[in-house]
Amino acid sequence: MRYTVYVLGIVVAVLAVVATVQVSQQQQHGAEEHGAGTIPMHPISHGGPTIVVHITSGDPKDARHMLSAEMGVRMALAMQQQGKDVIVFLDSYGTMLAPRNPTDSKLKALNSDLQQFAMQGGRVIVCPHCYQVLGNKAEDLTPGFEWAGPGKMSKVWSGHVIVIDY
Repeated sequence: MRYTVYVLGIVVAVLAVVATVQVSQQQQHGAEEHGAGTIPMHPISHGGPTIVVHITSGDPKDARHMLSAEMGVRMALAMQQQGKDVIVFLDSYGTMLAPRNPTDSKLKALNSDLQQFAMQGGRVIVCPHCYQVLGNKAEDLTPGFEWAGPGKMSKVWSGHVIVIDY
């Protein structure tokens, strides 16, 4: 009789753990199916973390800025070609890559590469404040690029991400 209470306690504890794990797995599976609270994965992704290529450079008057911006775009394209889930996040001077018709030829080439990246399932997220402070107009944002916002970026940063900074 003395051991019956212990056995019943263990059985109840095991059942509670099993039920918690099952509910957690169902919630996770349901969120993945419906996209609730998740960042969409690249269609050919092999799972794993989302790669966020954070580009803060893009001043066409500065060779180092342009080299950093180009390397960021090349890294995003290379990771995407490997089947990774990739997001390019443009802020600060990186937003100079976001207007649909950049006046500088180097920016135009990088914008074209980012458009190709987006058409192949990548996401380009742009800081609206930085974009407009640098003299760009909201209506000139490249189609397919997205505005960053607190909710969107919170979801990005709360996921399993690796950030590569340029």
